[in-house]
Amino acid sequence: MREKRTGRVTSVEVAAEAGVSQATVARTFSSPHLVADASKEKVRAAAERLGYVPNAIARSLKSQRTNIVGAVVPARSEYWQHLVAEISQQLAERGSQLLLFTFTKPSEVASVVESLRQYRVDGVLLASSFIDNDAVSVVSSLGIPAVAFNHPEALDISGSVTVDNEGGAALLAEHLVETGHRSVAFVGGDSETGSDRRRFKGASTTLDRHGIICPYIAAGSFDYEAGYNIAAKLLDHFGGAGALPDALMVAGDELAFGVIDGLRANGVAVPDDVSVTGFDGLPQASWAGFDITTLVQPAEELIRVALEQLASPDGDGQEHISVGGFVRVGGSTRRPGHTNLNNAEGSSQ
Repeated sequence: MREKRTGRVTSVEVAAEAGVSQATVARTFSSPHLVADASKEKVRAAAERLGYVPNAIARSLKSQRTNIVGAVVPARSEYWQHLVAEISQQLAERGSQLLLFTFTKPSEVASVVESLRQYRVDGVLLASSFIDNDAVSVVSSLGIPAVAFNHPEALDISGSVTVDNEGGAALLAEHLVETGHRSVAFVGGDSETGSDRRRFKGASTTLDRHGIICPYIAAGSFDYEAGYNIAAKLLDHFGGAGALPDALMVAGDELAFGVIDGLRANGVAVPDDVSVTGFDGLPQASWAGFDITTLVQPAEELIRVALEQLASPDGDGQEHISVGGFVRVGGSTRRPGHTNLNNAEGSSQ
């Protein structure tokens, strides 16, 4: 193996060593998805032999691109932690890096978005329904390409990519009807968010067609603690374990984890006493302790579509794309023929 030299190796030398053009070397490290696998292998092998390290600063000055994409996400969310890993991986495959901006409560969003002014990013994913349209407008005014991710009400401000919240909740509602549930309540996270409202609309509209009235009960947040705390309130609201509906449709998986644990802490068995559904398809949803029936969001496809929008030329990426998910049936919902031990008669709430 050739010894690595002590001076800085240039891309011209790597090109000569690999037997390719200097442009191919540049694309290998900036846009690897545009380079044939055989050529990438040659370039990377030559770079390793020579000890070549790409100069990201010089490359960004020349191309006016930094190959850095920002993402504004909630700091405390199992859902977003799951997606951030996928975003980072897909960006790496495109030769880009992720710069993360986080907030712990909605009131912090404005200052977090304002901080984008301090950084040169090629684009930004605004990844939360808590990012209101004013914040989206601020980003647009900075001249930074932006895509609202799972923010279904960002229409006419930026491009957006979202799971079909309404359609997904409708699929879950149909599953409950098909499995014999005749009374259902919806446990929402935050009614101020578009995703919550659309999930409730999909659930309640579908259930209404089957003669089932679905009340909305707000937990106040999408996190585990809110779910755990709302469980006792649900028992008070309905008048005890024996009066619970056949099923609870919960607006998100993390919230559903809390609801299930809270019900169990109060002596209510899931699914024997009440069925519970979630929404998101988090990895933990399939764990034996929860095994939730949930709407699985196609995270890989959602992120791919969002990044394609960010990378598109100006004016071509302002689409509003909704991607469907699928129902994963777990052990948190009863099967046909199973009787609710506490509410054998069933009723339309």
